[in-house]
Amino acid sequence: MKSRILKAVVAIVAPLVIEFIVKKISEKLDKKQQEAKPKQLPASS
Repeated sequence: MKSRILKAVVAIVAPLVIEFIVKKISEKLDKKQQEAKPKQLPASS
C-alpha cells in the first residue's frame, strides 16, 4: 500500500516541481539576457 501512495504522491508532485524549476531557470536566463544586452529590449514588454 505504501508504495502505491508514494507513487501517487510522486506522480502529483513531480510535474509541479519540474514546472517550478523550469520557471526559475527561465527567469534567471531572462535576467541574464537583459543584463547582457539592455539596449535590445523588445518593445512588447
